[in-house]
Amino acid sequence: MFVLGVEDSLSHRSWVYHQQDEKSVEMLMRKYQLPEILARVLVSRQVDFNLIDAFLNPTLKKQLPEPCQLKDMQKAVNRLAESILNGEEIGIMGDYDVDGATSSALLKLFLNSIHVKAHVFIPDRDDGYGPNIREMQKFYHEGIRLVVTVDCGMTAFEPIDFGTKIGLDIIILDHHEPEKKLPNAYAVVNPKRLDESKNNPFYGLAAVGVVFLTVVALNRTLRQKGFYKDIKEPDLKQWLDLVAFGTVCDVVPLKGVNRLFVKTGLKQMHSQQNVGLAALSEVAKVNEKISAYHLGYILGPRINAGGRVGRSDLGMKLLSTFNKIEAVQLATELEELNILRRNIETQVLEDAINQAQKSIEKNLPFILVKGLKWHQGVVGIVAGRLKEKYNLPSFVLSIEGDEAKGSSRSIPGIDLGHLVIEALNKGILNRGGGHPMAAGFSLETSKINDFETFLLSFIEPKMAHVEDTSSFLEIDAVLDIMAVQTELLNKLNQLEPYGEGNPEPLFVIHDVKIAKTILTSNGHIICKLTGRNGGQLDAVSFRARDTEVGRVLLSHKPDQVFHFAGNLRLDNWNGRNKVQLFIQDVSYSN
Repeated sequence: MFVLGVEDSLSHRSWVYHQQDEKSVEMLMRKYQLPEILARVLVSRQVDFNLIDAFLNPTLKKQLPEPCQLKDMQKAVNRLAESILNGEEIGIMGDYDVDGATSSALLKLFLNSIHVKAHVFIPDRDDGYGPNIREMQKFYHEGIRLVVTVDCGMTAFEPIDFGTKIGLDIIILDHHEPEKKLPNAYAVVNPKRLDESKNNPFYGLAAVGVVFLTVVALNRTLRQKGFYKDIKEPDLKQWLDLVAFGTVCDVVPLKGVNRLFVKTGLKQMHSQQNVGLAALSEVAKVNEKISAYHLGYILGPRINAGGRVGRSDLGMKLLSTFNKIEAVQLATELEELNILRRNIETQVLEDAINQAQKSIEKNLPFILVKGLKWHQGVVGIVAGRLKEKYNLPSFVLSIEGDEAKGSSRSIPGIDLGHLVIEALNKGILNRGGGHPMAAGFSLETSKINDFETFLLSFIEPKMAHVEDTSSFLEIDAVLDIMAVQTELLNKLNQLEPYGEGNPEPLFVIHDVKIAKTILTSNGHIICKLTGRNGGQLDAVSFRARDTEVGRVLLSHKPDQVFHFAGNLRLDNWNGRNKVQLFIQDVSYSN
């Protein structure tokens, strides 16, 4: 049954209800004294009835599983403790995205808090992803004998093997898809190791979650060894803001331990203890309560801008500094780099879309585009834009001489981590790694045609089992405009944080007219909606100017009646406290 009979909206989607069993909704309302709207969303998200309280009110004390159930965790912790007790300096190698920056900053902050010096290396994109031999040599010559790689290392076989042979003990803390063979490291802690159960509670963690677990276990071991007799034991909760930041931005499922980390981390973030995060929020003009949305769409891109078009270590330095003046300088530099990144992205995206049409015309089950010296820092973003536009796995290559470096984004059902591993095993790719939904890689330009052939053989058989979610919109409930009040939103806020695995509730506001529209300079459309029996609601449709939805909004007739589908959020701008609709789709009211 279609919601309000909408079988073909302005964006050519059918509106259908999320699967909701009425008996389950009623039982949940009675058992937990929940409002109906909250119960409906919980049922549609298939939250275990026995875990409702843990879902709505997670706490570390009650719900954090034992970190040392992960393979090699105790071994890694014992080696770290030994190094700390012996007064040794420790090397850290991280990635240049938000997960890598938060992972590196967290480990550095913990070590510095217990008076251990940490040397952090974040490779620039020109250096390639992950550990490299040159930095292994540099660490060794500086007298460092213990190196920890965070958010990288799982496929860096040659650099890890080299470092081990020259006398480094290397601990890998990662979450990327592994190969059957593990790197020749002292310890490899990764919830996705093939000898770990896929049912382990840490399977979907971001790297920063793995690092936090390591810090929890290490802190306990140091306590047991009497390390804190002479110095104050740090409060580990102070770094949960970084765990939340990296977890949201790495787009891992916000379920189980991830939800625990993000929910508790957002609370910690409100205290603004991290001067770097506070400075970044100020520069980005985030002057309201920070949510997962702000982390993923406003603050995250600015941290990433350093690794994309600037210096890769800027994000790590910002998140680990205690100097407010330095924090403002670094945040300002990242803001400027983010503006530059957007300009570069616009140019590359235009070329990529023109190329992508050829894939569509060939009816290929993926998008593959390439360009000469496209900026490495934006190919991942462009891949994401193409995936959103065409709802197909998208691969973007930047060619420089004999080498092509690429980034990819996927749809549910096509696992890019496994795709890259298989292409590596076949000798098509030189390097690569990633997750089910995102991956990076490099290959010789002479093998691009082989790569395209491989993509077809890997993806085409799987597409038959992939659900086409672009043709429908799943609605949680239909609301009258008079019901859209801050009280409703306060109830729904218990469901936060929203993200991968816990999507923001989607509502239909039925039978409304458009009283006013404003087209902004960046293509957004702001509307004021009115109900038949009174009530008003502000709404916004992002990047809608050149869409069918945008065309209708801008050319509507005063007496036309519509249904609006979208997400409800609180608008706190300039002290306002009003609910706003973020428009996802529109349909005429019959």
